[in-house]
Amino acid sequence: MHDFKELLDNFEAFRRETYEGNGALMPKLVEQGQDPDYFIISCIDSRSNPGTIFRAPPGTFFAHKAMGAIVRPYQKGRALSAALQFAIKYNNVSKIIVLGHTQCGAIQALVESIDDEEISSFIDVAKGGFEKAKACCADETQHDDLFRHTEEQIILQSTENLKTYPAVKEALAAGKLKIMSWLFNMEEGAIYNHDETIDDFVKISPQDSPV
Repeated sequence: MHDFKELLDNFEAFRRETYEGNGALMPKLVEQGQDPDYFIISCIDSRSNPGTIFRAPPGTFFAHKAMGAIVRPYQKGRALSAALQFAIKYNNVSKIIVLGHTQCGAIQALVESIDDEEISSFIDVAKGGFEKAKACCADETQHDDLFRHTEEQIILQSTENLKTYPAVKEALAAGKLKIMSWLFNMEEGAIYNHDETIDDFVKISPQDSPV
């Protein structure tokens, strides 16, 4: 198992921290069950894993990962629709975060029209966000600006697509669910939240968190 030593060493540290001692968390979660407050939809990028950047203990959130944190419109039987149904209807999750990030490879693939059918067929649904970003950037030669606007627009499009899922739609109508659109700026080490009142992403901190 030499090839997996780093992972197993880290697992051993996790085991010591969460299984040992009188106040150990995992035995309680195993005995009492889970009760997460959040459902986080994030990118597959290894640098933006929400469990890492939020330093979340076990039991904090349900998770779904997809390239670019892209949420496609509802279709019965897909993994995300089943996960949302389970989390919202049977576990009473009341907060969903769509978590994109800067320097996203999926967004780069979209902007640069990657020639890979397996990837392009998935990110194709995000083209609407790309077109909105191009409309925001009058000078398309400013690649970095276009890239950043595309990242933001696809987060917003994913948030809107999320509202087509039955469990989400029902919980929103009942006032039992809040959805946040967040961008993890990897260069700054900051979280930006989309402020609907000004239609822009604004840096947030624990003191002014909207959740």
